[in-house]
Amino acid sequence: MKIVEVITTLLPGGAERFIVSLSNQLALFSHEVTLVVLKDVGDESLGFYVNSISDAVTFKCLNEKKCGPTIFFKVYKSLSELDADVIHIHSVSATAFCGLSMLLNKKSRFFVTCHNKAESEREYGAKFHMKRYLLSHGYFRHIAISHINAESIERVYGITPSATIYNGISKMTVSERFEETRNEVCGYKQCDDTKVFTIMARCAPQKNIPRLIRCFNELKKRGHDIVLLIIGSGYDNEIGLQAQRDALPHIHFLNRKHNVQDYLALSDFFTLSSDYEGMPISLIEAISFGCIPVCTPVSGCSDIIVDGETGFISKSFSDEDYINALERAVVCEANIDRDCLKKLYVERFTMENCARQYESLFKDSLSERVKTV
Repeated sequence: MKIVEVITTLLPGGAERFIVSLSNQLALFSHEVTLVVLKDVGDESLGFYVNSISDAVTFKCLNEKKCGPTIFFKVYKSLSELDADVIHIHSVSATAFCGLSMLLNKKSRFFVTCHNKAESEREYGAKFHMKRYLLSHGYFRHIAISHINAESIERVYGITPSATIYNGISKMTVSERFEETRNEVCGYKQCDDTKVFTIMARCAPQKNIPRLIRCFNELKKRGHDIVLLIIGSGYDNEIGLQAQRDALPHIHFLNRKHNVQDYLALSDFFTLSSDYEGMPISLIEAISFGCIPVCTPVSGCSDIIVDGETGFISKSFSDEDYINALERAVVCEANIDRDCLKKLYVERFTMENCARQYESLFKDSLSERVKTV
């Protein structure tokens, strides 16, 4: 198959990391894969994952500084030239910008994966309404990334997704910087028994970093020997700067990292304080290392974490319930079998397994088209 993957940017984020890994894996299956990025990736943050793209994947950047009205024609021209069997899109903005292509391109089959809670897509205004129009008229097939995510899509768009395919990740191993990172992490700990929590999240409203800071400050005040490592970009905005001012000394802001696997391998717990998610890639990365997840009850986390068995989920989004989940994790850590977490990843969340499901969906769609011709 000739497959085109489309996204707006390659900034440091779970969806962006997923798309690169999926493209690489589909190319390993001997498909002709092109990854199209709409915005200019000259800025390091917008092109964070460019160097992770396999040589077997053709990379094409449209170099848009600001996506204006001409982007619709530019995307249409680029996608037409690629003459793909399947065009797979990964954001509300990219879906809208591919609208003209969907209307005029009768050869390709279009798919859109929803990487977040569908209710959050209303924030995109006209782009959301364009996506809803295209979906309601059958111009693309919608894919959910968890069962809770699928329910969200049906509530917002009134249409059941064509498929639910849980995210996957490529197997991660520690980098050549592991020993350097071990020394760094040890420097944050008061003693060998200090428990290390890590979160990988950009400073965006949905991640609710103020909640994270409040609750980890309170956890420390209650006498728990812990440190929190915050890995991610965007902490130079108003929310991030206030978070840094409010944080007690046991909380460390580490900016974005290319070797997140080293930090996960050296952490006791992974945490998320989000208000909503789709299926966090960072969660899957964490369990692949046997890092115990402690999260708010968002989509993805609630889909795969069994509270008290494979991690800990707060009963609600309140500070007290999140703190309670964090405390239970510290006290009941021994109840969680880290090897079972690693096994869970191998059985359900490898990128090979995920990509095979996408491959099957794409092939079935193309077969249906042949039958109708």
